[in-house]
Amino acid sequence: MAVMRVRLYRNLSPQYRNQRAWSIMAYEGPAKGKVIDVVDGAVLKDAKLVISEAGRQRVIRERSKNVHAFVDGTLVRAFPLDSLDADATGEDLAPRAGATVRISYDPYKAGHFVRFDCMRPVYEASVAVVAPAGVYAKLPSCAASLKGLFDMSGLDPDDWAG
Repeated sequence: MAVMRVRLYRNLSPQYRNQRAWSIMAYEGPAKGKVIDVVDGAVLKDAKLVISEAGRQRVIRERSKNVHAFVDGTLVRAFPLDSLDADATGEDLAPRAGATVRISYDPYKAGHFVRFDCMRPVYEASVAVVAPAGVYAKLPSCAASLKGLFDMSGLDPDDWAG
């Protein structure tokens, strides 16, 4: 698969639900706007984490899932269906790339993705991995991401880093 800008999303089709499959939609080229593959996982660089607010509001209103959360970026590698273990993580799919921070999205709690480790919003990442076990990103530590707040307060972030 050639390197290209893509949009990934969890495939909610009944045939893929037990596989936790991801659909890859082309963002450029002749297949722009079309699903070009369904995979177990993928690695993207220069990723943006996108939520359609209209889709989110529809989920809240109807209490029914719909595709409205996406990971956009440049596709680096894709893993075919049934090629990965169900517990494969970001580190498994992209060793040494630093995509070790688990992120998640719950439309009932917030209109953005959040980090599992400190529940801060995430909108972009230099590397993002969609894997059977979830979505992982290369992100600064929570303490580093809070550094600006500590600078304003006069507190030392190293006092709070675990």
